Amino acid sequence: MRSWNLRALTAVALVLTTTFVTMPLSAADFATVRPVLGSVSAVGNVELRGVGVSEGTLFSGDSIRAREKGYAKILIGTGNKIELNEKTDVNVKRDGEAVKIAMNSGTLGFTAHSPLRIDVLPFEVIASDDASGNVAIMSSTTAGVRAINGKVTVRNLKTSESFVVLKGQERLLGLRDGIHAPSLGELASNVPGPIPAPLPPQTPAGKTSGGLAMDTGAWLAVIGGAAVAGVAIWGLVVAMNNRDDIKDLTDSVSKLNGTIAANQAAAAAAQAATALALKNISNANAIANAVSQEQAQLATISALAGQTQLALAAAGNAAGASQAAAISSQAAASQQRLNTLQSQISAQEALLAAGGGSAAAVSALLAQEETERANSNALAAQLNALLNANRTVSGVPTGTVGTVGQPTQSSASVPV
Repeated sequence: MRSWNLRALTAVALVLTTTFVTMPLSAADFATVRPVLGSVSAVGNVELRGVGVSEGTLFSGDSIRAREKGYAKILIGTGNKIELNEKTDVNVKRDGEAVKIAMNSGTLGFTAHSPLRIDVLPFEVIASDDASGNVAIMSSTTAGVRAINGKVTVRNLKTSESFVVLKGQERLLGLRDGIHAPSLGELASNVPGPIPAPLPPQTPAGKTSGGLAMDTGAWLAVIGGAAVAGVAIWGLVVAMNNRDDIKDLTDSVSKLNGTIAANQAAAAAAQAATALALKNISNANAIANAVSQEQAQLATISALAGQTQLALAAAGNAAGASQAAAISSQAAASQQRLNTLQSQISAQEALLAAGGGSAAAVSALLAQEETERANSNALAAQLNALLNANRTVSGVPTGTVGTVGQPTQSSASVPV
């Protein structure tokens, strides 16, 4: 008996072992539930995990794509905030204690309250401690990073080389060669008819007795007239009732048309408000890009003016050296104003993303940017003239500084 039990137990064990060993399993059978990272709020054409959304929950490993005229705001549970401009495609996942964002295209802004890593291969942008800024892929070979507050560390994953971008600074990143440099970029109830009066008592030979002396023919005429009058009155009452019914029906149709018109107007107003919000967001971003280009231009002006000052001073050209020093000083002052303007633009972008802000505020920012752009281009012209006049002096830089053009808006002008 014991031998039989042992054999049976062994057989069952072998069957179970064979079943589990040969059972087809995939990695998904062992996968755990993906952790929730935060939430996504969107305006316009935005896809989360390939599906269009206005709001959604963000899981580790999700992809988010803001298509043309789309804008997305990502709030991470750790306190980090990410904003995606139109034509931006990213993947988000948790990487240890940090949140990692892999950029495929477009422009994003960030505010980091905990470790945040942004991959723009071969570079990795690392931010934390209330640092904020922007990262943009401008072409297949070039990207840029800008620090608005705090400091941002950029590391080359191929060479392990790293450097720090401080508040107000930016760098161009060479995606192909790994080189980095200072940036130069970029919706009646019915009434019955009268009843004829009863006929009077009949008298012989058709005569009447007492009262009105009328024969039968006269009475018939009266009765006939009363009947005709009754029919006429009944018809008038019916006509009046029909007229009231028609009036009620007309009033109902008018009210319905009014409701339809009001709904259409509300829908048109909502659509116009949405279009205006998207336009304002796009315009604010264009202004921010222009300011970034001006900051980079001024940084170049300051550097070249400093070199020119030293070279002219060494050559005994005191007047030229003094002019170069003045250009460098004015460039530094303009950079400070642009840093303040960039902070104002970031604040307005946050208001617009939250449904606030105004076109007038965007127009005011554009006016400030135009003033600073004119000043920056004027300094560039002065420096280029000074450089051209002293080409033969040893140590004077041979390059020149380009001008910054008007920011590309989503319409001919900022909406007002």
